[in-house]
Amino acid sequence: MSQNAVEISNLSLKIGGKTILDTIDLEIPKGEAVVIAGRNGSGKTTLLKCLAGVLFPDKGRIAYHKGLSKKEIGFISDKVSLFENYSIKQGIAFHKDVYKIEDFDPALINELNLDKGQKIKDLSAGERILFHLSLILSQKPEILLVDEIIHAADPNIREVFLESVIDLLENHKTTLVMVNHTFSEIEKIPERILIMERGRFIADEKSETLGEKLKKIITETKIPEEIPCLFKRELTHLKEYYIYPFEEELRKKFPYDYKNVHLNEIIKAFIGGQYAQKRNQ
Repeated sequence: MSQNAVEISNLSLKIGGKTILDTIDLEIPKGEAVVIAGRNGSGKTTLLKCLAGVLFPDKGRIAYHKGLSKKEIGFISDKVSLFENYSIKQGIAFHKDVYKIEDFDPALINELNLDKGQKIKDLSAGERILFHLSLILSQKPEILLVDEIIHAADPNIREVFLESVIDLLENHKTTLVMVNHTFSEIEKIPERILIMERGRFIADEKSETLGEKLKKIITETKIPEEIPCLFKRELTHLKEYYIYPFEEELRKKFPYDYKNVHLNEIIKAFIGGQYAQKRNQ
């Protein structure tokens, strides 16, 4: 356990009789940046809430590395509705008191030029995101859990948010578990990609190797069934086939032009494949 920030074993959870998490096993090493993707309803946010202690599983175990305190786990929910009736000043004071924080860095709040007497409920979605992040950063978290929120912020706030997260990863070796669908802006962050479907992981790959394992074929004709196709997309007179897992032997046996794919398109292929499978059931 000494090398892992968190270990999950046999984790299962039902809500309203529906299985949301299905016997999940997962180890996340200290300092690793993990991004979880998958279609809506696949269990991503539920898993994050279990890691944050907001939800409790029906069975299974979540173990954090020895000596980790609640203060050292930061969770930024997709709701971002913390302390709505407080002013910014009151929210900061309350957070400092709860987590016994002596120093609070107002740099993110100052960057937005906010009046600290302003009510939190009157902030924009992006302003709430940075306010919430500033509170979490004051905890100096060992583990940071981030739900899919950056899509709600304008480009400037997204950039400030991501720069702050990258700084945390590089300078404090924080372990990051982040739920996100769009990878074009966060492509430099994840070391590891997890794809969820129906409460389980259908892919667990290092970012640097995922691109080697997924390729694209563009052709006018149907490819042989022996080629493992994750997702197919019909164009005007062409077909796009996303091949996973790709192995070099395929080049010899089936001499197509196997194109490299960017991470954002890889995730779209996985999610598109999940929806296609659901339609065909």
